[in-house]
Amino acid sequence: MSKIQIMGILNVTPDSFYDGRGNSYMNKTEEFNRVLSQDMSKADIIDVGAESSRPGSSRIPIAEEIKRLSIIKNNISSLNKITFSVDTYKYDVAKYALDSGYSMINDIYAGRYDDRIFELSSDRNVPIVLMHMKGDPSNMQENTNYNSIIDDIMFFFENRIDIALKKGVDRENIIIDPGIGFGKTLIDNYRIIKNIPKLKELGFKILIGLSRKSFLDINKNIPPKNRLEESIAMNVISAVNGADILRVHDVNATLKAIKTVESYINC
Repeated sequence: MSKIQIMGILNVTPDSFYDGRGNSYMNKTEEFNRVLSQDMSKADIIDVGAESSRPGSSRIPIAEEIKRLSIIKNNISSLNKITFSVDTYKYDVAKYALDSGYSMINDIYAGRYDDRIFELSSDRNVPIVLMHMKGDPSNMQENTNYNSIIDDIMFFFENRIDIALKKGVDRENIIIDPGIGFGKTLIDNYRIIKNIPKLKELGFKILIGLSRKSFLDINKNIPPKNRLEESIAMNVISAVNGADILRVHDVNATLKAIKTVESYINC
């Protein structure tokens, strides 16, 4: 098997569901540098988000999103062994990021918000993550009905991948994310993880982002800050089932677990 990549989550936002730190980062450079140099230093990828996509969140202006991203600009060159990904669906924001040293796009709309983002991936020859989501973050949990969750997701990706390829995106640059927690019920999320081998039949790398999400709180009494063990357990299962990239808040703890998984799989 190929190496499982760890994507660290770096939210430069004041309102993300778990670790929104935008205000502290903008005012405390030392804290920001510490997170990058210690918490994220062993990640393969750092995914930087400047707009929250938690359920019920609202869009922010492009200028504000770029302003938030700008605080990391000077750190990218000092961490040149790490791939920096921009978590955005807006063409202008993605272009700014790529011009600033980022080399990957993570689009929760899979090009549905602005399909010029495909052309950007093609022109710059950078990977792009296409995520499945019903609706948008403001309303995605209002309609979680599917005929068949896995079949519906696969149909969605077949359509989005076809459009991406026609827009010139290199097939090797397409990564798919089934969107854990984005317009899904608790059972849907577990079914997706169980059916990663089925999603692999599409022939693309799979990214799983489940870190500290609410579906892990089965008894409805564990806050996000206390969901580390649950997150690691499900990331391990995802890795065994074939996930290629794990998007996580806790890079070091997850990396230790995944090294054990890789030893088991490769023995």
